[in-house]
Amino acid sequence: MPHPTVANRMALVRPRQALILAGWCAAGAAAAQEAPMIEVVVTAQKIAQPASKTPLSLSVIGSEELRQAGATNAVALTELAPNVQISTDSGKLQVAIRGVVSLDTGEKGDSSTAFNVDGAYVGRTEAQLGAFLDLERIEVLRGPQGTLYGRNATAGAINLITNKPGPRLEGRVDTDIGDYGARRAEAMLNVPVNGALALRAAATAVRRDTYLRPGPNTVGLENQDDNAARLHALFTFSPATSWLLTAERSKSGGNGGSTVPLTNFFSGAPIAGGNNLADPVYVDRGARAQLTAASRFINSDTHKRDVASSLRSEFKTTLGAVDLTYQLARLRAEVDQINNGTYFGFPLYSVVRGESTQLTHELRLNSAGKSALSWVAGLYHFDEEIFRASTYNTQTPGPLITVPFRPEVHSGSKAAFGQATWRLGDKLRVTAGARATRDEKSGHDPLSGSATGPGYSARVESAKSNFRLAADYDMLPAVMLYGSVSTGYKAGGFNDTSGSGYKPENIVSIEGGVKGRFLGNKLRLSAAAFHYDYKDMQLTSVVCAGAGTAANCGALTTNASSANIKGVEVEGSYAATPDDRVTFSAATADGKFNAYQPVAGRDWSGQQIDRAPAYNASLGYAHTFALESGASVAARVGTRLNGAYFLSDSAAAVRYRQPSYRKSDASLGYTAPSQRYFVQAYVRNIENTVTIESLLPGGFGLGAPRTFGLRAGAQF
Repeated sequence: MPHPTVANRMALVRPRQALILAGWCAAGAAAAQEAPMIEVVVTAQKIAQPASKTPLSLSVIGSEELRQAGATNAVALTELAPNVQISTDSGKLQVAIRGVVSLDTGEKGDSSTAFNVDGAYVGRTEAQLGAFLDLERIEVLRGPQGTLYGRNATAGAINLITNKPGPRLEGRVDTDIGDYGARRAEAMLNVPVNGALALRAAATAVRRDTYLRPGPNTVGLENQDDNAARLHALFTFSPATSWLLTAERSKSGGNGGSTVPLTNFFSGAPIAGGNNLADPVYVDRGARAQLTAASRFINSDTHKRDVASSLRSEFKTTLGAVDLTYQLARLRAEVDQINNGTYFGFPLYSVVRGESTQLTHELRLNSAGKSALSWVAGLYHFDEEIFRASTYNTQTPGPLITVPFRPEVHSGSKAAFGQATWRLGDKLRVTAGARATRDEKSGHDPLSGSATGPGYSARVESAKSNFRLAADYDMLPAVMLYGSVSTGYKAGGFNDTSGSGYKPENIVSIEGGVKGRFLGNKLRLSAAAFHYDYKDMQLTSVVCAGAGTAANCGALTTNASSANIKGVEVEGSYAATPDDRVTFSAATADGKFNAYQPVAGRDWSGQQIDRAPAYNASLGYAHTFALESGASVAARVGTRLNGAYFLSDSAAAVRYRQPSYRKSDASLGYTAPSQRYFVQAYVRNIENTVTIESLLPGGFGLGAPRTFGLRAGAQF
């Protein structure tokens, strides 16, 4: 594992130098490539192509890697992909990629990362937190994806690809037990009914007690009680024509969100009339103190019962030299939460109920077969209706202060897109793509934080054209260099207390990289350098009117600043022998505000943006002991080093700095002959490092402490 001083120096490597170095290594190492390559096929660019020939920053995480990591939802991707940080805020997902993130997880906000399941967009952040179930792979695309994925993809895209029905009768059962009362079970059954129809059903249930120590509390603290189920039906009418129908339901349950006080991690005097500490300084008080919910919570009915139900239809056929795909998806997300916290030093509980319904259509055409020109083009339509009934209740020494909201929000988006790649000879390819998008969002709330109104009515519209220009070149048969210029756009919106609007945010990205296999196919390596011009950043914070009391505060999103972000990423694996495998990654992200004063008299110009560690790196090693019986024993160990990052309240001009840290994992497993069954013992976060991962008024949401357990499974 690199020493922290080495990792700090990595942040100073210039992107051009990194690419020259990577290309030089590629040229020197690739001469030994003679063995056939084992390729991972991805659909990151809406067509099937090898990951090593996809000219963008892309991490592919397969089902076995997810299983080894114990990944039960998207939060686990923080440990599995470079320059990615994922956390939760009161049961809603917050995704940061290369420092680009949206913290507005309410009904008026949108994520900065396009989150998709089998190509269908999932707009609500509470629906993105569903349990992982029977996945083939996950694709994490870093960098703006405005051309093929459209609006709200300034950070990138996360694609969950599920296992589809196959031609064999097969089944699998996996179980997991661990400390903190952890229990998990997953089952899958694949049934080929006949030559034209195959079914695949899967279900999972995940339980876990709270990681937090109760302190003075007798009410339930945040835990996990999730389940999910999916049924695929695949109709195959001919080799070129198929129809996939999917029904899926997931529930995120357990107790509602709960936080720990700011003083568990920082010293500093409370700011009068607010929810922050003045000039906070990190103090390592140890995991026991950090995990203690030392503030008293008052609502004993705390719960989370968020349900997402989706129906998807995907029809594919070939029309001569053109492949046609039409996807229709409907997602209904229901929210039912009572969360505990603190506000202005007093106990707070929030009641959030409501539902949303989104409908998406995508009609896509792409070239079939191999020719000098390959292309994809399509039309997209998105429509969403959201209703919420929420109250934020603060128990002061006097009367209970209740701040009510009852918004109805409608969002719509229409787009036309296309991307084409020209092959100029055997080695050079040039790609050009564009997307034209028109968005509108309207909302009405008769309360908007006051029981007597007057509320607000608001409507915003925006139109944007995004583009991508790229070129890639085969230095050697298994080594590709690429460069690109691409743009991304996140739609504008309005605030829930006043209806005041904010503008879209935009990113222009310049990226170059190398991908390849070296040393006789033993080494798989990809490296990239990037530079962002990030304009009109949308920052969200809690803002209080006038003197500021619990009765006149609300979330406010503004176009706070522009920024520049640059960095380098390297990831890969090395199969030293058939039984020894090393995996590694290293990344930097130098993200700085340009001219920015969050409040009068406080200047953050040139300071590091939030959730953008200067570096992160990982190193893993696995050895397999082959037994004469055909069984095997596998030992794995890995560690991840993460640089310091900030969580900020821009409205109060207060920044909390999480210092750099390391988390390590280890496992030992036995697999029976023919992989009929397996059993594995594991421990995660050996150091018991507790990190702050989300900032709420008066408190923090935390990452997981050290955990251990036993996993077993069988298949036929």
